[in-house]
Amino acid sequence: MKLNTIIIIGTEPPCPRCGLLLNIIKERIKELKINSAIVRHFAYDTDEAAEIAAFHGLTPGTAKNVATILGEKIDASALENIIQKESTDYRHEFHVYNKHRWSPALDQFLRPYELKSQELGIMMTPVLVINGSIIHQGSLPKLASIDKWLYELPVI
Repeated sequence: MKLNTIIIIGTEPPCPRCGLLLNIIKERIKELKINSAIVRHFAYDTDEAAEIAAFHGLTPGTAKNVATILGEKIDASALENIIQKESTDYRHEFHVYNKHRWSPALDQFLRPYELKSQELGIMMTPVLVINGSIIHQGSLPKLASIDKWLYELPVI
């Protein structure tokens, strides 16, 4: 039986964003009773991630890689403060899946690097790949978008 392949490309161990996206995808597949998909996780610095990125004319990387190319340094203490402070906020749509200290403020803090990543040709983590196509990268997509993409999986 051939299955749809869903790949999350992130960090290893997973950062709050990469871990949350992986958890959401796995849980939504169960909740939506989708039996035609397999979920895999690759670190951005693996050969598999490099092959996917190269196929799309990109280089895999993180916000830190984007910042380095831009000659900037991400404020690590501000980033850690956001992760520690905001992860207890249960008002966002991902709270039931969030075991990874993610918050909307984290995506907002890294948004400038997400926006620059595409200009620089960086496939920025977290990356959602479905059946070989990059569906989303650089942040957490909305839950409605994730559900839409999962519902649109071809029946194999």
